Amino acid sequence: MNFNLMSKQRKFLLVFAAVGFISMFLPWVSISMFGFKQTANGMHGEGILVFICFVVTGVIAYASDQKKNLDKTMWTVTILAGAVALLFTIWYYVQITDSVMGASFVGFGLYAAALSALGIVLSAYLLRSPSDNLKEGISNLTTEIKNKFAALKENASTDTNARLSEEEPSENSKSI
Repeated sequence: MNFNLMSKQRKFLLVFAAVGFISMFLPWVSISMFGFKQTANGMHGEGILVFICFVVTGVIAYASDQKKNLDKTMWTVTILAGAVALLFTIWYYVQITDSVMGASFVGFGLYAAALSALGIVLSAYLLRSPSDNLKEGISNLTTEIKNKFAALKENASTDTNARLSEEEPSENSKSI
């Protein structure tokens, strides 16, 4: 991988995914009561889904031809992954601020994760190819998913038919 030869879109996606990945291990919440302080990072609960979204974004940004922008399907998956990560970090923030009255503080990791998720969505959208739009991207994604399921279903029925034909007794074994 030559970072200088990567498309601008992939560079930004890779950087935001890396920052998001690191933010998962930083404190997301800090609770202090009676002189005791406890911190928790994002690697639990819904934070695992946020982590998976950052990993998916990083893999997509790194995969295939790095000199070109993402194709429509991968562009759509990246935007969806960034949006899911952003929504879950916001949801986590709301839960933290509502749960423990005044004794909890939002940690730097949660802010970094939210900004990374927002950066993924914005850089994927603003640096997209001119032909990319969400309607066609979602259409391409659903078509590819349907084709994969149809191929899996066809393979499963072919395998089942092959097993059934192997299990049928031959004429010679019936007469014995």
